[in-house]
Amino acid sequence: MSKINLLSSEVYNRISAGEVIEIPASAVKELVENAIDAGATAITVEIVGGGISSINIKDNGCGIEKSELKKALLPHATSKIKSVDDLDCISTLGFRGEALASIASVSKITIKSKPISQEFGAQISYSNNAFSEISDTSLNNGTEIKVDNLFYNAPVRAKFLRSEKSEEGEITAVMSRFILGHPEISFKYIANGKVVLQSFGEGEESAFVCVYGASSIDDCFYIKSEKNGIIISGYIGKHYFTKSNRGHQTVFLNGRYIVNNTVSSAISNAYSSYLMKRQYPFYVLNITVPTDAVDVNVHPNKIDVRFNNNQIIYSSIYSVISKALDGTNEALNIIVDKKTDNNQVKSTENIIHYDRHNSINTPKNFVFNDSGAKSLDVDYNKIDKKEEKKDVEDIFALNKAYLEKLEEEKKNKTVNIKEENQTFIKIDKKLSLIGQALNTFLIFEDGEDLYFIDQHAAHERILFDKFSQEVKNASVVSQPLLVPYILFTDNNESDFLEEKLNVLNDMGFIIDEFGTNTYKISSVPAFLTEINLKKFFNELFFDIDILKKITVNDLLKDKIAQKACKSAIKSGDKMSEDEISILMEKLNNNLGLKCPHGRPIAIKITRTEIDKWFKRIV
Repeated sequence: MSKINLLSSEVYNRISAGEVIEIPASAVKELVENAIDAGATAITVEIVGGGISSINIKDNGCGIEKSELKKALLPHATSKIKSVDDLDCISTLGFRGEALASIASVSKITIKSKPISQEFGAQISYSNNAFSEISDTSLNNGTEIKVDNLFYNAPVRAKFLRSEKSEEGEITAVMSRFILGHPEISFKYIANGKVVLQSFGEGEESAFVCVYGASSIDDCFYIKSEKNGIIISGYIGKHYFTKSNRGHQTVFLNGRYIVNNTVSSAISNAYSSYLMKRQYPFYVLNITVPTDAVDVNVHPNKIDVRFNNNQIIYSSIYSVISKALDGTNEALNIIVDKKTDNNQVKSTENIIHYDRHNSINTPKNFVFNDSGAKSLDVDYNKIDKKEEKKDVEDIFALNKAYLEKLEEEKKNKTVNIKEENQTFIKIDKKLSLIGQALNTFLIFEDGEDLYFIDQHAAHERILFDKFSQEVKNASVVSQPLLVPYILFTDNNESDFLEEKLNVLNDMGFIIDEFGTNTYKISSVPAFLTEINLKKFFNELFFDIDILKKITVNDLLKDKIAQKACKSAIKSGDKMSEDEISILMEKLNNNLGLKCPHGRPIAIKITRTEIDKWFKRIV
């Protein structure tokens, strides 16, 4: 039998490094998190050769005392936890004691630091498993850590690194998340001598512009809501603003970037009725929960978390996102106006932005609008638009000028979202019917403004709400099948079906056991008589872990939307005044609704807009 060996610190540090520091971006993430936990308000990250050659991180945080410098590089040394009880309510980003030691074991590292209490800074270096002497150095308050030749003594790890450009792209993505997740901190990120990203620590809107550009703000709702003790805030893409992959989905939990199945499923399912196939929602969300309600120590890189109650997390997020997208009156309490007004944003839409299709990578494809530039009093003439390479430093300065101008205009103009934003139309006056146009649009007026209503979208939403309410209230009428459908399942599917059997019966399905892992469906909801049961149950069993979290109504939402669409009045159908009156009565003047696919049911055109068309006013 082989002997059991006690590993030396050199070996177990190298093993720990492999778990924590997989690529250069991992080292950057750990070091920046330490800077944030140290209370830094300004952080500069500079890399060379994709972070493989060098990583240099400066911050203005609290610093490390001279006597503590050597200890900071030892395994399992941390200032962030003291006892085992602290692991149950972690509030810092970094807490593991092996991060600095792991980085030091696979690189040549130098730490310089100066707390405000010290007259001079101090520095220490570590390489080849040996410390240098601690010496004094000139330094401002804060810490500077320089990592050289990452993985120089770990050839296997170095062998699996990608190209320098690819590793740089990973670091750029990490820095983008830090900017979005900590808008109160100013970040400067430099790669190979060029500024790639720069934020100014001036809040969420400023951070969002620095990463995604000013034009993307108009494509998003800013939401803020508290439900079940969970605070949800941030930007979510409007129904049309989708992406072809999940690379534009960012979630921060208590300030920490996470990728979590419960959270992503809740958001995706809220968007499901509005998305085409292979399209994914865009969002940058901040979620705040009590620290004792989540375990962040379940993933080597802390990228995933475990919640005490997945159902509460799922339902809270799903409910908030759904209400915001549906455009009901409840959305007015969730969506916050963080812009000046729609016209302002549209007029400046192309002033400064990153390529929205590649915005998580290095900023590029800057577009300048001459008329917009003049309206903001920003001098863009110093930039040659024909040059392929632009001065990136100037770009960030111009972004800052744009934000300052926008902030100034906010102070001088107050906008009422209920009146200015067509997404939420609430009618307080009596509407008078003008008529039906093109056998598709109903036209009304209230004495001041005009309202165009899409008859199909409006009726579709009414039917969708009616069918959904029937399912929710378990008042669905069942329709017997001429020939029962026999459903064969495996053990996992059978367990899930047993758990949901009462739920499905309440929906209008009559399902009985018909042998081992076999079921007989003898009735279906009356409004879903054309349902393809084989396809429905294939979809139902596609991801059981996700489906265990969703509600009764969620299970049939897509089918209900399809039925509502097929049953609704069509474009081209002539409607009588009595039919129009009944339709409007059912809408109850709530014209801010969307159809189940995300289209608005109504558009408001103000008298002012019409007067401008005819040059009656300027």
